[in-house]
Amino acid sequence: MEPLTSYDKLMQLVGAHAVQIFGEAGTGKSRLVAAIALEAQLAGRKVLYLDTEGSLPEDIVADIENYEYIGPDLDGLIERVRLAKQQREQFDLLVIDSIGFPVLTSYASLPLDKRLGAILSLTNVFADAVRFARASKHEQLPAPDKRNLAIVTNQPVSEVVTFTKGIELDERDPFGGKLSFIPKLTLRTEVVERSQKRSVFNLVVHKARNIARGVTLAEYTIDNEGVSIKWLK
Repeated sequence: MEPLTSYDKLMQLVGAHAVQIFGEAGTGKSRLVAAIALEAQLAGRKVLYLDTEGSLPEDIVADIENYEYIGPDLDGLIERVRLAKQQREQFDLLVIDSIGFPVLTSYASLPLDKRLGAILSLTNVFADAVRFARASKHEQLPAPDKRNLAIVTNQPVSEVVTFTKGIELDERDPFGGKLSFIPKLTLRTEVVERSQKRSVFNLVVHKARNIARGVTLAEYTIDNEGVSIKWLK
């Protein structure tokens, strides 16, 4: 049998739903999700990659067939993910890298009385990512029986969690509050080894319905050869 791609492994873990990957800057989140996207693409899956940061090397960008640079445009991201939901029959995987950058950019530029709106807009982006993956028939979305996957990258906690209260916050939750429960699986990136020749990171369970917190699901290595992903579970 052919080895399972990362897309297949995540679909086994969560089914048709959204997965969130968060971690500190420099822990290879963009390189990881780009590698997952390219694996899926080589296996015949159709990938839509929405990039708000523009941090990927140009040679990797060139290899992703449906790559779109959104930039730090929160309204543009909201509209594009809404459109992706309507295009769900055309794609198997949606990547949003990263959801936090346009939100924090908008947050920083708005007056205090309007900052809450920027944070609440995350709910719509996450919800539409879930609808891309798992459509309900009453919404009359295309191909309601089709099962897709959405992967969203994010940053660790920031001052915006003060607007998303309602549950006890974990100091390492990205944005925190009820938003943290929308993705079915939230994974955290951790540095294992970092040198000039290579960097090694773990992908650790932060929140999951059927997997204990702190379990290491995968190890990924970034070096001159690219990104290699080793699934441990």
